[in-house]
Amino acid sequence: MTNNIDTINAAVALIVKAAIIACRFSGRARKRSLKRLSKMDIDEKDKEIIFLRDKNYQQQMQITILQKGTRKKQKNPRYTIRERLFIICHMETFQIPKCRITEHLGIAISTLYRWLHKIQDQNNSRIPVNKTPTEIASLVWEITRANVSWGRVRVANQLALLNIFLAASTVRNILKEPKPRKSPKSTPKQKKTEGQVPRSIPAWYPNHVWSIDTTMVNCWGLWPIHICVIIDHFSRKVMATTPLEGPNAGWINNALESAIEKYGPPKHIISDQAHVFTGEVFAELLDKYKIKPRLGAIGKHGSIAVTERVNKTLKYEWLKRVAFIKGIDHLTDLCKEFEIWYNNWRPHMTLDGLRPDDVYFNNKPNKPERNAKTVPCNIEQHFFRQTRITGYRLKKTA
Repeated sequence: MTNNIDTINAAVALIVKAAIIACRFSGRARKRSLKRLSKMDIDEKDKEIIFLRDKNYQQQMQITILQKGTRKKQKNPRYTIRERLFIICHMETFQIPKCRITEHLGIAISTLYRWLHKIQDQNNSRIPVNKTPTEIASLVWEITRANVSWGRVRVANQLALLNIFLAASTVRNILKEPKPRKSPKSTPKQKKTEGQVPRSIPAWYPNHVWSIDTTMVNCWGLWPIHICVIIDHFSRKVMATTPLEGPNAGWINNALESAIEKYGPPKHIISDQAHVFTGEVFAELLDKYKIKPRLGAIGKHGSIAVTERVNKTLKYEWLKRVAFIKGIDHLTDLCKEFEIWYNNWRPHMTLDGLRPDDVYFNNKPNKPERNAKTVPCNIEQHFFRQTRITGYRLKKTA
């Protein structure tokens, strides 16, 4: 494919060069014919008429080119390829010097040299150094189509996990190509006030701080089902997403106890001030494993922001891609697949593109070098059939 494009570019450049040489030859032939006529034994009046007609034709072409430039509303008019070729041929025909093109046609000298520079054969066949390889651009589009809710930073983080270095701005340019590349306007960051209290609680190691919350989805779009979500703050690993048969403390205790038996108890656990988390049944379970409870602020959005963000990911990036949730068994299967996808396949923004399991088990992959511009041959893909999402990772880090 690349050889065909290079051949076409070389052929077009040769055709343009042939047209310019033909115009130059016709201009010289015109001059010779005019000189030959001037030497002929005819009246001076007829000689003057011939030269005036030629000069009039030259002026008419020059006026036509100037009118095309003045009709454009932009400060820097964009000439089409046909208009550029017409201007270059006019210069070669009437032997207008390049240094006087601004005086005759109103075009900058740098613009003319840029047009001539694009005609050169070697520049058409040479690939720029900073051009992104085609296979990487194809992989960016493949990852974006498989994960339609991802932004440019998350796509760049996914490529970094595949040992490919690509800046987020380059991902944006690839996804916006053929549209004009305009950088998005950056929103000014809000400054923290002196009395503002940070809403997130720091975690220094795995199982240091957990948070627990419940969210609600609709079965068949009608009947609500509650889901208990538990997450580790240090690694952002989802410890459990368990559908509940009822929003009572007994089912929540069962979900939390299953997570503790699987991963071990945390030191602190954060929850909102709902009655299921402030009751005696939940407190007895925390006392059993010597877990210190910590409560979020009442009525303040973001007091348990880490778990709320996971709830949004669960509902809008995962469950929203399923047409109907057919029952609690179907929802249980979806939640199990969500834990696998979220912990093992999905790059996390807070973790600088790493996956939660990489941080939780201290198995962080090396960051790619800036010159890593080739697609590895050991990429592993996993297609989650029910949500139609594809995960990518290297086989050696699986």
